[in-house]
Amino acid sequence: MHNPTLHLVLSGATTAGESAADLVRMLSGDGWSVTAFSTPMGERFHDLAEIAEITGTEAATEFRTPGTGQRVQPADRVVACPLSFNSTNKLAAGFADTMALALLCEMIGLEVPTVVVPKGNTALYNHPAFPRSLAVLRSVPATTVLHDPDRGVPSWREVVRAARTAPT
Repeated sequence: MHNPTLHLVLSGATTAGESAADLVRMLSGDGWSVTAFSTPMGERFHDLAEIAEITGTEAATEFRTPGTGQRVQPADRVVACPLSFNSTNKLAAGFADTMALALLCEMIGLEVPTVVVPKGNTALYNHPAFPRSLAVLRSVPATTVLHDPDRGVPSWREVVRAARTAPT
């Protein structure tokens, strides 16, 4: 029997103290087979080589040329964490201008249980587009948004728990 598949989408945001590789380790330890995807900006913020060592596959960052490469294993769950202010707003608006955002848009459209963990700062959270984007994402079936501006990004333990218990 194989582990269920989880797609982890990274973007141009980080968190203090816990790296994306730490999150991958925790998700893997919770029984998920993790496949990582990153926006182009996310490549600057995360150690994709370390993530590849953990998962056994390179993080996908670009659309593949039709007819080449391998198809992506279907996901049982999706976690978008940390998701930048920019990527959160694009996702809510349905922009699929990067491979990682296109994947997120498709998974939401297929109602694959998805956990979205936005990352920004107080000034960005106060921008009028952000609350609208959170409201849109919270209204989507099978989508969980973990965002509390007073607490910041939740611990990876909370993200792993949300992935495990995301509504189907």
